[in-house]
Amino acid sequence: MDAVLTAVIDIDATPESVWNVLTDFAAYGEWSNFSAAEGTAQVGSRLTMRMPGMTFRPTVTVATPGQELRWTGTLGTKRLFQGQHSFVLSPNHDGTTRLTNHEEFSGALVTLTRRLLRTPKRDGYAEFNQGLKQRVEGLTDSPR
Repeated sequence: MDAVLTAVIDIDATPESVWNVLTDFAAYGEWSNFSAAEGTAQVGSRLTMRMPGMTFRPTVTVATPGQELRWTGTLGTKRLFQGQHSFVLSPNHDGTTRLTNHEEFSGALVTLTRRLLRTPKRDGYAEFNQGLKQRVEGLTDSPR
């Protein structure tokens, strides 16, 4: 069974400012209660992602500064678990940025993953977006 998770938020900053925080993986521990990351936002590079209950090593497939970051990861084989994750940054007319945090899961472990990421009391993707928003908007040098 496939699953799709999407969380959208508007951030009072430029796409470039959002991109700078989004791709500063080393600093995730300072603002994200949901995930930690290591690596670089370059096509072909492998990241180390830690989320509640799992660690995996996705490969960056798109890294367009100020626009889109995308990676694909598997646990075991694609038949067991595959996630295709994207962050799309879209400028709004009022100077803010819309962040769409989207992931498509497939494979036998999808049901387990869904329980880890989104429960009636917790939505990890929305939590991540909110933490990113607070971090970006809290930076004194975030121009808009």
